[in-house]
Amino acid sequence: IENMNTVLDDNKVLTLANGDRILMTAAMKAFFEPENLANASPATVSRAGIIYVSDSELGWHPVMRSWLQKREQAEADVLWGFFDKYVDAMLDFIRLHLKPVMFNEQICLVNTLSTLLNGYIKSFKDAGKALDAAAYERVFLFCLTWALGSLLEMKERPMFDGELRSIAGAAMPPREDADDTIYEYMVHEETLGWSHWRHLVPVWTYPKSEERPKFAQLVIPTLDSVRFEKLLHLSYLVEKASLLVGGPGTAKTTAINQFMNSFNPDTTTSKTVTFSFLTTPQIFQVTAEGAVEKRQGRTYGPPGGKTMCLFIDDISMPAINDWGDQVTNEIVRQLLEQGGMYSLEKPIGDMKFLVDLRYLAAMNVPGGGKNDIPNRLKRQYAIFNVPLPSVAAINGIFGRLVEGRFSADLFSDEVVFVASKLVPMTVSLWNKTQSKMLPTPAKFHYLFNMRELSKVFQGVILATRDRFNKHVDPAVAPFGGDVSSPEGYLLALWIHECRRVFADKLVSYEDKEWVDKTIFDMCRDTFQPELVKQVEAPVYFVDFLREPEVDDDTGEVTNAHPSFYESVPGGLPDIRSRVEDLQRQFNEESKVLKLELVLFTDALCHMMRISRLFSMSRGSALLVGVGGS
Repeated sequence: IENMNTVLDDNKVLTLANGDRILMTAAMKAFFEPENLANASPATVSRAGIIYVSDSELGWHPVMRSWLQKREQAEADVLWGFFDKYVDAMLDFIRLHLKPVMFNEQICLVNTLSTLLNGYIKSFKDAGKALDAAAYERVFLFCLTWALGSLLEMKERPMFDGELRSIAGAAMPPREDADDTIYEYMVHEETLGWSHWRHLVPVWTYPKSEERPKFAQLVIPTLDSVRFEKLLHLSYLVEKASLLVGGPGTAKTTAINQFMNSFNPDTTTSKTVTFSFLTTPQIFQVTAEGAVEKRQGRTYGPPGGKTMCLFIDDISMPAINDWGDQVTNEIVRQLLEQGGMYSLEKPIGDMKFLVDLRYLAAMNVPGGGKNDIPNRLKRQYAIFNVPLPSVAAINGIFGRLVEGRFSADLFSDEVVFVASKLVPMTVSLWNKTQSKMLPTPAKFHYLFNMRELSKVFQGVILATRDRFNKHVDPAVAPFGGDVSSPEGYLLALWIHECRRVFADKLVSYEDKEWVDKTIFDMCRDTFQPELVKQVEAPVYFVDFLREPEVDDDTGEVTNAHPSFYESVPGGLPDIRSRVEDLQRQFNEESKVLKLELVLFTDALCHMMRISRLFSMSRGSALLVGVGGS
């Protein structure tokens, strides 16, 4: 900004970094419209006349009045009464008593309210429904909740609901459950009355016929996923962008992908761009331009005349420079605000306009070392916070998975009983580990989110089901360890998966022993002593025990490495001999590389852990340790 000083004084000369000097004419004046003066030196400030525009002076009234002027007079009169009655009171309550997960200007929150009202009223009118004053109020309360209260955490939502009930009275939805808030209700598109979101959650059935279902594709609809799909749809209807904010593992990306997959592929296509710390404006511009083709003149759009959803994942990740600017997001803002970008090829500087694009984004909750995004970008989006699912929702998600995998018609009552206890036990272990194993500079990777829960059940579902059956086939190998029953085998599998997910990332034996003790304390509290005694000796699960599958007729190998995730009957000695056999076989077949590995116990255990990850879909490993370990 110091380069501007010579422009602002009597010389009116701009000196560029390459030494070029550009003279301004006497008729030229410079206007700046910055968010703040954080980067302006006293020399710059003294050369310019400063006019401070306060956000509280104008407020949201002029913006909403101009929005209402574009609507029918009767509708505008009804809506203005609700704006007057609710908006200031709720904005003041949030400012004084609540703490949203990220900062957003009040005018942006009220803009989101107008976006949702636009979308909801449009959906009713498209369906041929006429709204009376009471229906307008219900729609207004719904949109107010998801615009002004969309950035609140779960624990603060009842306070927002209580304050809104004190103002709205009978217009609020009657509670079906004692702890329900207005967040659990929507305005039904047929009856125009309040309806609980749970009535819209579709029934999900587990694919029982599949031995190894693709875990990452098992998307179980929940109250939250249905709710966010509806909110995204309301913004999309009126061509506005949406941004989901939430912690890791809260299914933001899954919710947006589900929403994008709901469109007709003949008319709508989608493109996902994932931002990282190193994403530059040029990378984003090249990616966006690569997804469109020339229409006419300087107008570009998606191929085939379609509409495109451009989804930016992790939008808050790009680096913030020394002056506090997130440059990559400035070009995103320009694209959303002006509908185009300046050409980087000849003719350089020409504006390229991108049409028929809709924008979606997701980001982590800012704070604790995680970036925020520029306020000027926030105003382009309708922003919704995606909280962690409640314990009831978690039990519902994983309960349906386990119930489908170990259904009563295929397995014994004992196995079904043990399976029914796995979800509450895993959630309890997850909560205890979260509160005990906190991240520190030496243990920076001690993060336990929803993905950890998911990985435990991914391992449980991965295991081959032949040893859980009501009548175990004598040809099936023994269970391993001291296990003597199918229900003991299932409990041993669960303990193995909990150790892999929770204990393997811990850096000290003391921490690992704490997890082991917690697991066994929970088992003793839940199950009979005879069952717990079966699982006291460790049971190891691997997927490389089976020999290659050969076609009986031709003698050809049809599957060189059949993957069956199962226990090792003889424990570590069996695994060692199996791995040494595989190593010997590899050395006989390989002409170039020879493996001469001495597999001591720790190396063998680490190899089993890595092999387990590779047998899972989306299984990736990060090995953390000191040099030479």
